[in-house]
Amino acid sequence: MALNEKKLFERFAIVWGGQAGDGLQSSGLILSKYFNKIGYYVHSVPGTQSTIRGGHLWQQIEFSKHLLRSHNRKINMIIAFTAQTLHVHLRDLDENGILIYNSDKAVIEQYSKELEEKKISVIRLPLTGLGKDVDPKTPAIINTITIGIILSILQLPVNEIYDVIKKQFQNKSQIIINNNIKAIELGLEKAENFLSFKRKFDLPKDSISDYIVISGNEAISLGAVAAGLKFLSQYPITPASSILSFLAKNSNKYGIIVRQAEDEMAALSMVLGASFAGVRAMTATSGPGFSLMAETLGYSSATETPCVIVLSMRGGPSTGVPTKMEQADLLPVIWSSHGESPRVFLAPRSIEECFETTVRAFNIADKYQMPVILASDFYLSEHIKNVKPFNLDVEIDRGKLWKKSDKDEKPYKRFKLTEDGISPRAFPPNPDTLHVLVGADHNEDSHSLSGNKCGLPESGEMRIKMIEKRFRKLEKLRNEDMRGPIWYGLEDASKTLICWGSITGAISETVDELNKNGEDWNVLSFVDIHPLPVVKVKKELEKIKYGIVVEINYTGQFEALLKNETEWIPQGKSIHPLTGEAPTKKYLIKHLAENQELIRSNLKEILHK
Repeated sequence: MALNEKKLFERFAIVWGGQAGDGLQSSGLILSKYFNKIGYYVHSVPGTQSTIRGGHLWQQIEFSKHLLRSHNRKINMIIAFTAQTLHVHLRDLDENGILIYNSDKAVIEQYSKELEEKKISVIRLPLTGLGKDVDPKTPAIINTITIGIILSILQLPVNEIYDVIKKQFQNKSQIIINNNIKAIELGLEKAENFLSFKRKFDLPKDSISDYIVISGNEAISLGAVAAGLKFLSQYPITPASSILSFLAKNSNKYGIIVRQAEDEMAALSMVLGASFAGVRAMTATSGPGFSLMAETLGYSSATETPCVIVLSMRGGPSTGVPTKMEQADLLPVIWSSHGESPRVFLAPRSIEECFETTVRAFNIADKYQMPVILASDFYLSEHIKNVKPFNLDVEIDRGKLWKKSDKDEKPYKRFKLTEDGISPRAFPPNPDTLHVLVGADHNEDSHSLSGNKCGLPESGEMRIKMIEKRFRKLEKLRNEDMRGPIWYGLEDASKTLICWGSITGAISETVDELNKNGEDWNVLSFVDIHPLPVVKVKKELEKIKYGIVVEINYTGQFEALLKNETEWIPQGKSIHPLTGEAPTKKYLIKHLAENQELIRSNLKEILHK
C-alpha cells in the first residue's frame, strides 16, 4: 500500500526537539494556535532539561477532531534539529511515522536499521543553512520553515498560518513578520519534493475556532484576576515562574501590583500584609519554596489571614527534578508548619478547572479566613490546550466583614468567639477597628496570651477556645463547601481507578480505551482533598467493587489519607508512576496488565492491539 493511501488519522502527535533557547516553545505555541484556528482540539506538552540555555528541549503537539484529555506516548512525526532528539525520541516514533531532520546538525546512519524496520519516511534537509538564507540573524527561523513543511506533508490549509504568524508577531517589526512568511513559503516549497510522504486527516466536524489556547498557569492567573486579585508577590521557581511573568506582563491591564520578592518567606509575608490591608493577594511556588514558607503559613492560620498559595509540584526531594512532575507534596503540605494550623488543599484536574478552582480558592480563603493551597504540578502548569473562553464574571464572596452597625461593640474583637468560628474582618485605616496581627496565641481582641496574662488560668482557657474556634471553621468548611469526588465512565463498573489532580485526564482516556474493548471501568477523581468531606466521600467509596489508586508518589499519600479519614482500603495493588513524565494511557494499561492478577489477560490483549 502506498504511504499516501494510509488510513485517515484521527489523532496525530508531533515531537519537536532541539536545544533550549532555540525557540521551540514559541513555535509550538504558533502551531497550537493554528490547529485551534482550523478547528482541531490541540494538546501540547513541553519537555525540558533544568537549564537556562543549551541542553535538550522538546515539545509534543497533538491534534485531533476529538477532545484530548491527555497526551499520547505514540509519536507520528519527529522534527529533529539535533542528534540528541533522535537519541531520546526515535524509540517512540510509531510505525510508518515521519522523521524530518536537520542534516546540518544530525546524522541518521546509526538508526538505519530501526528506521527501515518501522518503515519510517525520512525527510533530510539542511535546515540551518535554509534558515540563514531567509534570515541569517535569527537561527530560530528554521522552526517556521519546518511549520511550512509540516502543513504541506499533512495536507492542511495554509492561509490560516499566515494569520496566526501576523498576530503572534504583531508587536514586532514588519521585517520579522515578512521573514516568517518567507520561511513558511520556503517550507512549503521544499516539501514538494516529498509528495509520496503526505498524510490524510479526518476533518473536524465541530467548530471550536473560538476556543482559546492557554496553559495551566495562565488559566490560574486569569482565575485569580477574575476573583479580584490585586497583589501578587512571588520568587521565581520552576514550574511556577510563568504565573509571575504572565501577571507582571499584564499587571497594568488587570490593575494588579506584582512584586518579585527576595525569597519565598518574604513573598508570603508580603501577601499576608496585603491581605491584612483588605485586598485579595496570592503567591506561587514549588516544593522547595513552599518548604521555606512553613512558618509564615502557620502565621496565616494563627492570625486568620486569608491567602492563596499556588503550589506547582515537581520531582523531589531537595532540588529534585525541577522540570518533571510529581504528587508527593500532599501530606507535607497538609501538615506543614509547627503546631496545628488549619488550611485548605485543592487540586484542579484540568486547565479548565485551574480557572474555576482558583476562583473558589479565593472565596474559600476569605470566607473561612485561612490559607488555601491550590496544588498543580509541572504537567498541569506548563502544558497547553484549547478550551472554551472563560467567563470572567464570577461570584465573589468576601466572607464576614465588619459593618458600621458593629461600631458600638467596643473594643473591636478581631477574633470574636462565634458559633461557626468565623469573626468579622476589618481593614485599615479605621479608628474603630484597630488591632494587631499577633502571631502568638491571643484573646478575642488580639492581645497576646504570652504577655502579662501568661500562666493565668483564664489564659489557658482562652487558648483552648481559640484552637477550637479555628477548627470549627475547618469543620464548617468540610461539611458545607468542600465538594465530593467526581465519577467518569460506566455507572456501575466492576473496576474503579481512584485518583486526584492532573493525572485524571490520562486515567479517563485509559478507561475510555478499556471500555471500548469490552472491559467495564470507571474513574473516581478528587479535587477537594483537605479537609476531606468525609460523609460525601464515604458515600462514593461504598460504590466501588474493586478499586485501584493511582498517584504519583512512592508512599501512597492520598491512599493513606483516605484510609485515615474514611477507613477505606483499595482492593487492588496501587500504581505509582515515578519516572517524572506524565503517565499516558499506554503506560497505565501496561501496569494494570502486569500488576492486577484478577484482570491480567484481557488487558494484555488490549495493550498489544
